[in-house]
Amino acid sequence: MVATHSNNSKHPALSKAQQELLDQTVLAFAVCDGDLARMLNQMVAELKESELSNAAAGLPVTGARIPNAYSITGGGSALGMAIDASGKRIRISSTRFIETDGGKQTTSESVATQVFIPSARARENVSEFFKFVAFCIREFINNHGLLAEKSTTKGVNGELEFLPLGVSIGLPISTAVEESRSLLSQDKIFSDKTRLCCNVAEVSKEDSLDLRNSDVARYLHDAILCNHLPVRIASVANNVVNSLVAAQFNDKTTRVAAGFNHGVNAAYLKRTSNDSAEDASDSSDVAINTEIGRFGSTEAALSTLPLTMWDNRIDRESKHPGMHRFEKLVADQYLGEIVRNLITDFMDRQLLFSTSCEATKISDPYSFHTAYMAPIMEDASLDLTSVGNLFATEFGIATDLGDRQIIRTFCDCVASRASRLSGAMLAALVCHIKPSGCCTVALSGALINSEPVFSSTVKAMCKHLKDGKEIGVRILPGHSDLQGAALSATRS
Repeated sequence: MVATHSNNSKHPALSKAQQELLDQTVLAFAVCDGDLARMLNQMVAELKESELSNAAAGLPVTGARIPNAYSITGGGSALGMAIDASGKRIRISSTRFIETDGGKQTTSESVATQVFIPSARARENVSEFFKFVAFCIREFINNHGLLAEKSTTKGVNGELEFLPLGVSIGLPISTAVEESRSLLSQDKIFSDKTRLCCNVAEVSKEDSLDLRNSDVARYLHDAILCNHLPVRIASVANNVVNSLVAAQFNDKTTRVAAGFNHGVNAAYLKRTSNDSAEDASDSSDVAINTEIGRFGSTEAALSTLPLTMWDNRIDRESKHPGMHRFEKLVADQYLGEIVRNLITDFMDRQLLFSTSCEATKISDPYSFHTAYMAPIMEDASLDLTSVGNLFATEFGIATDLGDRQIIRTFCDCVASRASRLSGAMLAALVCHIKPSGCCTVALSGALINSEPVFSSTVKAMCKHLKDGKEIGVRILPGHSDLQGAALSATRS
């Protein structure tokens, strides 16, 4: 996000006390270039250290192979499924692959996408949750007539038909392949003797589905077998890794993908062979999931973050204090809550709203959604009509012009800081991979979709890349992680 108005401007509608405290608040959220450079350098150092040692105290990076050979020949379909970190939304899509240029090229198109919402009861128990997931898969296949597009494979008990399924999940996972004891053909994820294990390594979001130490592949595999679904799990990866897979499929120069949603994460492409764009499909290419939102878990990293008293308060009152400190400065889940804390602090000092205003709802944690910030910052009317209407409608609070100016300034400074930090994060990833040629950074998520936000983040990134690197930036379309999951499902 970007501040669309000058934070240093004086507001005639404000009292002296209001203006003085507002100036102090704006100053608290200002981040100088030197501070950003220190954070960037520490981020690069931790990425390097973690890649070499997977140090638990830093960024616990994990790798996933970029699919280099697609097993669907002559065209075909695969399923992509995404499970949100909260478990409150399940997205499924069907992607059709089409061979062009005499079979030399493969293109893809999304055939159908459907969103399912589990009940609160279904999210209370891991087994029940994955039973619901299996139900969603069955509904999707039936609703969109996909049985006619099944691939076929030989199994020990005869010929079985299946649709390859790639799974994308918004949680960090550790993957491994173990020997399979089952004789069932569907238990063979990558070969006749192995099975994919995908354990959730960490649950740190405020509303995360509790899948700690759960083998996602096993739970889903068992639910698929019990429901006799014509589906085979071919891959499980973090959603940002699948976004990188999709971006790489469409643009071979893509080396970094970052998602700015409820949380923040990024992945980059590591090439262990030739670093040229022409070799982007080399079998040794690996997508590295950085879990960059975790930055700040070491003392050295924490000292580089521009933390305010409001950031410390939100961390202290969160379900996971001390974790994901960087994410709590830039992610959708937290930006609105930072603004709400600024609002209530001004209210406590009797410098905002009438003392008799209805304060019940605005006092509820996380009641001021980050989605409110964009329309507030974009309100160009002289009396900030949209800001007043929003507070009257959502919170039942009447505002005067001074109140509305203060609220917009809060949104401006919180969003501006988030944008500069996000840009520095992207610059750190580019500096770490040291591309020798053209490098494209792919961005996705609700926070990056508006043009002012996009421009500000890119500007902040480029400011820290001073060695003439040729960097391209593109916004990924919605559900790009589903396309990446489907692509990963088709690998040989």
